[in-house]
Amino acid sequence: MNLELIHAELIRIREALEARPFASGAPAAKPASPRSDEVPLPTEIIVDAGNVQVHFGKNKGVALSSLGERSVAWYAQEPEPRIGNNGKPFPPRPEDVLLRNAARTIIHQKRGTLPSAAVPTAPVANIDEGNVPF
Repeated sequence: MNLELIHAELIRIREALEARPFASGAPAAKPASPRSDEVPLPTEIIVDAGNVQVHFGKNKGVALSSLGERSVAWYAQEPEPRIGNNGKPFPPRPEDVLLRNAARTIIHQKRGTLPSAAVPTAPVANIDEGNVPF
């Protein structure tokens, strides 16, 4: 291909983009980012959620219980999906899911909004009342 053909194609692309309805100079409306108080319920309740450590970024190696509420709420949010070369999103990594569920568990425990069936409790021992030594 010669440069004139490439240039002509670029001009057609620019014209097509400018003809789109939101190309009036104003940026396209972005979806509203979720507020920090709109934290989804965890998909799995993490029993010792405060001891789960962040595995990336500036808080790498820090337990969630050592972070402020705002940081924990950030880790609880659903991230933008990472898209592969084939256009399909990568599945979430297990450590990302664990961190997200731990952060969500902490937030909903503090709010008291975990479903009662999902609240982790200590296992109840089966006691044979006929063999109590007293």
